[in-house]
Amino acid sequence: MVKKMNNKLFLITTNDKKFDEWSKKQKKALNEVELEHFNMGYAGIAKGNYLARASFVCYWEIYAHNDLARLAPAITQATLIHMMHRFIERGNQEEIHTIQQIMANFLRLLQRLDGEESNEEE
Repeated sequence: MVKKMNNKLFLITTNDKKFDEWSKKQKKALNEVELEHFNMGYAGIAKGNYLARASFVCYWEIYAHNDLARLAPAITQATLIHMMHRFIERGNQEEIHTIQQIMANFLRLLQRLDGEESNEEE
C-alpha cells in the first residue's frame, strides 16, 4: 500500500498531466473555504519546482486521508533523523544542533496538539 502510494504521489508531482488530473479531483472534494485555500497554494506551485509541488500534493493528501495523516509525523521525524545523520557524516556541527532543535520542537508541538485534541474530547 505504501509503495503504491509513494509511486502515485511521485508521479503526480513530476507529471504535469497527472498533476492537473489530481488537482481537478481534489477541487471537487473540497468545500468553499478549503477550495479557496487550495487555489491560493495551487497558483504559486502549479509550475513550480519539485519540492514545492511535492509539498503541496503531500499536504492535500494528508488533509484528505486520515491514514496518511497518522503516518505523516513519523515520516517527518524520520526525514529529520536522516538529515541529521547526513550532517553528522559531514561533521557539520551547527546543522546537527539545528536539526536537534527542530526535532525537539517538532515533538513538543505534536504533544501540544495531542493534548489539545484530548482536552477537546473531554
